Amino acid sequence: MNNPLISTKIDQLKSGLRVVGTESIAAIESFGRVTAQNINAFRDSPSTDVSAMDGYAVRLSDMDGNVLPVTGTATAGSAPLQLPPKSAIRVFTGGPVPPQAEAVIQREDCQESTFQVKILVPKESIALGQNIRRQGENVRAGATVTQTGSLLSACPFAGAMTFLSTTAIEVFKKVRIGIINTGDELIEFGQPIESWQIRDSNGPFLESSLAIHPWVHTERSTVSDNRDRTEHAIRNNLSQCDVLLLTGGVSMGDTDYVPDSIRSAGGKVVFHRIAIRPGRPILGATGPEGQLILGLPGNPLSVAVTFRRYAMELIRHVAGFARFEPVPLMQLDTSDTKISDLTWFRLVSLRDDGRLSLVSSQGSGDIASLIQSDGFVEIPPNSQATGTRSFYAW
Repeated sequence: MNNPLISTKIDQLKSGLRVVGTESIAAIESFGRVTAQNINAFRDSPSTDVSAMDGYAVRLSDMDGNVLPVTGTATAGSAPLQLPPKSAIRVFTGGPVPPQAEAVIQREDCQESTFQVKILVPKESIALGQNIRRQGENVRAGATVTQTGSLLSACPFAGAMTFLSTTAIEVFKKVRIGIINTGDELIEFGQPIESWQIRDSNGPFLESSLAIHPWVHTERSTVSDNRDRTEHAIRNNLSQCDVLLLTGGVSMGDTDYVPDSIRSAGGKVVFHRIAIRPGRPILGATGPEGQLILGLPGNPLSVAVTFRRYAMELIRHVAGFARFEPVPLMQLDTSDTKISDLTWFRLVSLRDDGRLSLVSSQGSGDIASLIQSDGFVEIPPNSQATGTRSFYAW
């Protein structure tokens, strides 16, 4: 469903970007980082035969009679016991199964007493290996459980703590992201404001959107509509950042200094303006050392949409991720018949039934509609909004 012409431009920009370097850190501190190595299991899982439930470990050949003496108890974390002939071992879930045992009979099928157990099910109904989780059935030693370029979110991090053979791990360095908000009209939160001035929402949006990712580090600044100051801010950020995000200053106005300032600072503009709505003036460039530079339009909806749709994909590439973030297809229900000759990103809300509805918006400066939305859908050119669409959640 992606516009192939736009995808080509994004891929062209991506091909000129450098990926951040790597570093070795304590594995216990690696939650939220991006792996720069495969994580391989240092031993089998399970590492020995274990019981799948509470019960009694037995030999099938010992079950000609249905009463067996209990000669020991195997608990999780204990060493395996030996199973003498014509006897049973009481075993709890996760406990090691004696090497001589051929099955575990669940407690519900037994009549228990302190020193013996009566098996209540016939021998013929018991399968070889019943209720035994065999050594290595989850994963064998040496197998890769997490690949390079993976995010160590909760589940992979738990896997790293389980399967790593060392106390250190190689990860990609944090992506250093500079944010520059341009515009004489911008006023920071908490400062006195006149009716002709604007509270800066773009900076807080970008900062908060990135703050949830432990693999990034951000620094933000604001610059007025001045050519020299804009170029100085871009040069300063490029000297210490892997990614530079700018908002505003990329349109065709007399005070839109960002494109020329990027070129003067050594950047190479790959594209400027693509056929999207909102956000058409977006600019993509590479820095002199392969840094990612994105000039996002100044209106709040344009910033939000272009950041979520394009910037995050490119930032993840710089961060070392091995694959794209999956984008779900969801059903959009609407009677709206509007179409556009551009790729149209339309705000939507997520309903209780799991379907999407359009959110009314008065344009790319309508931040109130942004607040009411759960994300947006991507509508191909000359298409109505209804149907199955790619959904980008905030």
